[in-house]
Amino acid sequence: MKNKMLKGAHLSERKCREIVNLFCEDLTATQIAAITGVSRVTINAYVKMIRTRLALFCEEAFPVEHKPDNSITLTLSGDELPKTPYYGFMRHDGQVFSTGLTSMSKELVLNWQRQVSGMQPATMEAIHAVADFTNWRLYRRDIFNNYPIKTASDDISGFWGLTRNRLMKFRGLNRNTLYLHIKECEFRFNHRNEDLQLKLLQMISKHPLHETQYRA
Repeated sequence: MKNKMLKGAHLSERKCREIVNLFCEDLTATQIAAITGVSRVTINAYVKMIRTRLALFCEEAFPVEHKPDNSITLTLSGDELPKTPYYGFMRHDGQVFSTGLTSMSKELVLNWQRQVSGMQPATMEAIHAVADFTNWRLYRRDIFNNYPIKTASDDISGFWGLTRNRLMKFRGLNRNTLYLHIKECEFRFNHRNEDLQLKLLQMISKHPLHETQYRA
């Protein structure tokens, strides 16, 4: 029977749905391979495609009017995955959004955090926090008393906690796929009260997995 989820797949659609279900349960590729009997290499390929689909979904949801000029996304990176250790977080309409940031350094982040006039990246006013995944550190603006807008601290803290805890469990995390992991965390956080499997299957139904091929 034709697999509608992935064109030319060697696995059945039923087996693909099982992989999606186990992925939504937040199991590792090793655990999914053991349960399904599918090779680790194949599971890694499927999980990468699933994460790419989630990343594209999250990118479409990011409020365009608040996106910094130095954002880096899948749609702007051609056929390769975005690579950067710096990510901006913002809260909007009850959700937390993330975006990769280019042309950043520790000095620029500190200038942005302290609102040093003329010494910070432009168009980042909507960003509430910047994460440095090289040093696993979060820089927030709302810790300063002169910051005019107090962000929803609980949401930013909750998202950072989820992201840090999830990523640190991947020992030897491939930084080439960091973007996909962060976007997965964004999806899980913003839709934590929903049926993730149903939502993901609906997304794949509209845009099958074979449409999400990117090089690491």
